[in-house]
Amino acid sequence: MYTSNNINIYHFLLDLKLGLPIAIKSSLGNYILLSSSENITNKSLMLMRHLSESSTSIIINNKRMNYISKKNVKGELFSISFSKEINSKFIKDISSSMANEKDYFEGSIISIENRQEIKNLIQLMKTNQIIPSLVLCNIALNNELELNSNLTSYNIKIYENINLLTEIKEQREFTIVSRSYVPISACKETEIVSFRSKNDYLEYFAIILKNGNKKKDPLVRIHSQCITGDILDSLKCDCGSQLKKSIEMMSNYGGILLYMPEEGRNIGLLNKLRSYEFQFHGIDTIDANYALGFDADQRRHENACKLLKLLGVGSIKLITNNPEKISQVQKGGIKVIGTIQIKVKVAAEAKRYMETKKIRSGHNL
Repeated sequence: MYTSNNINIYHFLLDLKLGLPIAIKSSLGNYILLSSSENITNKSLMLMRHLSESSTSIIINNKRMNYISKKNVKGELFSISFSKEINSKFIKDISSSMANEKDYFEGSIISIENRQEIKNLIQLMKTNQIIPSLVLCNIALNNELELNSNLTSYNIKIYENINLLTEIKEQREFTIVSRSYVPISACKETEIVSFRSKNDYLEYFAIILKNGNKKKDPLVRIHSQCITGDILDSLKCDCGSQLKKSIEMMSNYGGILLYMPEEGRNIGLLNKLRSYEFQFHGIDTIDANYALGFDADQRRHENACKLLKLLGVGSIKLITNNPEKISQVQKGGIKVIGTIQIKVKVAAEAKRYMETKKIRSGHNL
């Protein structure tokens, strides 16, 4: 049996990403079998049905429910159960595809899901770039001895203290892993510092130009990874242009560029590409995130503050157009003594993206 005190949390997240069934102990003392909706396989679904004493339910959050039902629903999480037999494709579609109420809710029973452990799991999935939707059912076993024996025979892990597990995941502490001088075309005097968190499988980088970390109140750009913009020069956003402009500014004055693994405002590349499909059909970037069950912006700039502190930096001039970023950095214990707006040219394809940033997210553009 796995508990939150002795498991590697990455195993838990990996099981979700592989679509494997996982058993957890609920606050009521019974055991629940669950799997990730976006990753579940028909094999896992059949096994869950075999071990279940109840019908299989799909859990989605209010943002996803609003999109499917085209209504402003009341409630945080919803449980949807069906009288008919459903397959893994149906479950994946209801959790993340473009669809409407008529496609999915016929013959269904919808209720509010209030269990705290389920709320915590949905939040954990969301912050780890997994579509926040679960398939779950109650386990039909008479006692814990039988439960352990039966689940072990199917290689299903049992996780207890799941609420503590989700709390541990949110407490990120970083260490410097490596650093080296790497001359780049914009500035030969460049050092790259890499960081890792005990509670994270991601890699974070600081690109320090002209000893920017040793300057008083250095220029700092907190840049969220954007593979489509930074590498491919996508015309749908201004990210690549902002990255180049920031490095150009720092090559003259010195500074620190923090490169954060927060693709798509921290929904991940796979989900960003999903959101592009929604945008192609006329939905803006924020509502596309909502349609997938994510927040408008899931980035946590307090992590960037922790990296700056490890570099010995306590006050900065921040390169940003985003007032919320300024607020989060200050709350994270870094003094922002000034801000520098960054203006870049964008393609016509990015017009609505830029309008949404300005009107709905409050960016100074």
